[in-house]
Amino acid sequence: MFILLVVFLFTPTSFVFSKMHYTGNEDVIVTGGFESANAFISYVTINGNKYIVKQKKRFNSQLGAVRDAFAAYIAHDLAIAHSVELIPSKVDIPGKINMLWPATLHTIAAGKTVRAQPESRYYHLCLKQRLPNGKVTGQWLSETIIDQITWHKQLPIIIALDLFISNTDRHGGNLFYDPVTDKFCAIDMDGIFRRDLPEYACEKLDVMVKVNNKQFTKQEIKALKKVKKTLQFLLDRHTEQKLIDKFNFFIKQAGFTKNSPLYTERIAKKIVHHESMIIKSRVSVRKLIAVLDTIINNFYAKKDYDNDESYCITIG
Repeated sequence: MFILLVVFLFTPTSFVFSKMHYTGNEDVIVTGGFESANAFISYVTINGNKYIVKQKKRFNSQLGAVRDAFAAYIAHDLAIAHSVELIPSKVDIPGKINMLWPATLHTIAAGKTVRAQPESRYYHLCLKQRLPNGKVTGQWLSETIIDQITWHKQLPIIIALDLFISNTDRHGGNLFYDPVTDKFCAIDMDGIFRRDLPEYACEKLDVMVKVNNKQFTKQEIKALKKVKKTLQFLLDRHTEQKLIDKFNFFIKQAGFTKNSPLYTERIAKKIVHHESMIIKSRVSVRKLIAVLDTIINNFYAKKDYDNDESYCITIG
């Protein structure tokens, strides 16, 4: 663990997330489980600590374990997501349904999903950057989302993460909120680097400003400043080559080697696509940072507000 001092736009916050304490030699006790539409979920206890073992149900979905671990790795420094470790194919562990396929071991998020808290002010929160009916065009970064990320200081960081990893599916079922600590935790991020999400965000912002004549509020500008700072941090923290190398590390760790039955032609094409999207989206992230910078500067050029706001956060 190292300490990295970063100048950020959000106030210092103490983050407490459970860490992974599993080396492969400990006793694993299954305490429960269920089947979702797409995965087997097992609750396990390791050395007194509770975790989740998750395994995709369909053969063609097994690369999702790699993407889930990869997304959690990128999110780690932001302290707004759970920890995820890969369980390789052919490695047996109680709670893993199919030994020949990979799985993932997850820390458990505090609180409940947003959609399970109708009494919460965040019950109607939805940062999903695509239409609810499953279409992949039309919404992206909407004016509604920009308004909603002003509701809590962590939400701009979460939306920035989703933009960086091109995660379109941030709905109320994969975002936890703990009212005791007043903190969010993002989970289930296996649908990443499929589309150039930051490019779509640039297009949407362009329409807001030039067509809809969007008048941003002071609260929205503060949230967008957090988005920009977080994007810049992630861009600096994770170079293109580092991301590709880490992605391929997880691919090999999971068992997608060329002599494995898991490594099909379809999987090979997906891997190539994800790598190309990592490269392409980084270009778009830089463009998005520039677009946000223009919006922020234009706002302060017109308003009599103090633009000299900076805070320090310790990330580790």
